[in-house]
Amino acid sequence: MSPRPATAEERALVNRAVARLRSAILALAFGLVSGSGLLLATVWLVLRGGDPVGPHLGLLGIYFPGYEVSWAGSLVGFAWGFAVGAAVGGFTGWVYNRVAAARQPRG
Repeated sequence: MSPRPATAEERALVNRAVARLRSAILALAFGLVSGSGLLLATVWLVLRGGDPVGPHLGLLGIYFPGYEVSWAGSLVGFAWGFAVGAAVGGFTGWVYNRVAAARQPRG
C-alpha cells in the first residue's frame, strides 16, 4: 500500500507546525548570552583578586586579541564573546531552517 500524496491543506498544516527560526534573533540571543558570560566571569575573577588573576581565563587572549583578565579586558571579552556567540547562533538558525525546509513534504 503506497502512501497517498499530501493535500494542499495538509502541506499548509505542516508548514505552520514546523517553526522557523529567525536567525538574526537567535544570533542576538547567543551573542548576548556568551558575551555576558565572558564579561561576568572576567569581572568575578578581577573582584576575587589574587596573584596571578585568572591565569586560565587569560589564555583566551591567544584567540581574542586584546582580551585580558582586567576591567578593560572584560569589555573586550564581551565584544569577542558577542561576536562569536552571534556567529554560532546565526549559523545554527540558518542550518535549522535549511533542514526544516528540506524535510517538508513536496506536493
